[in-house]
Amino acid sequence: MNDMTPPAPMGRRRFLRRSLSGAAALGVASALVPARVRARSRNDAPGKLQFFTEEEYLVFSGAAARLTGHYASGPGNRVDAALRADRFLGTEDPEIQDQIHLLLTIFNSLPAAVLLGFTFSKFIDMDGTAQDKYLEGWMTSSFAFRRTAFQALKRLAMSMYYTDEGAWEEIGYHGIVSPGEGR
Repeated sequence: MNDMTPPAPMGRRRFLRRSLSGAAALGVASALVPARVRARSRNDAPGKLQFFTEEEYLVFSGAAARLTGHYASGPGNRVDAALRADRFLGTEDPEIQDQIHLLLTIFNSLPAAVLLGFTFSKFIDMDGTAQDKYLEGWMTSSFAFRRTAFQALKRLAMSMYYTDEGAWEEIGYHGIVSPGEGR
C-alpha cells in the first residue's frame, strides 16, 4: 500500500454539510458570548493598547507563550508577541479586526470552553498544562472551524514572535546580508 495516496476528494454535499455545521457552530458560540462585552480600560497592559482589550491581550499573550514556548516576562526574552500583534492588528481591515475579536472572545469564553472542550475554566484562568491541553483540543478538533481558528491564532503568534529582531539570535538568523557583506 502506498503511503503517499492522496485523500479522496470531498464531494459537494459533504463540503456544504461541513460548511453549514461550522457556520452554525460559530453562530451558536457567538450567541453565547455577549457581543462587544469587553472592558475598555487599556491602561494596565504594557504601553497603551491600540487594538486589544486588556483581556484579549492576556488571552493572546498566554496563547502566544504556550505556542512559541517563550514568555514575555521570562528571563532574557525581549519579545512581546501580544504587544506586536496589538500594533499590527490596529492597522488591519475592520472585518479582520472583528474576526480576531470574535476569535479571542470565543476562545476565552467559559460557555464555549464547556461546550467545545468540556473544560470548566476560561483560557486565561487555566494553568500552563491545562492551556496546552486546551490548545491541543482546538488543534485536533473534529470541528473544522476550531482547527482553522487554531491555525489563525498560531500563525499570528509565530509571525509576531519570530519576525522580531529579539528572536533572531535564537534561531540563528543574523538579519539580511547586503551584497558585498561577508566576503
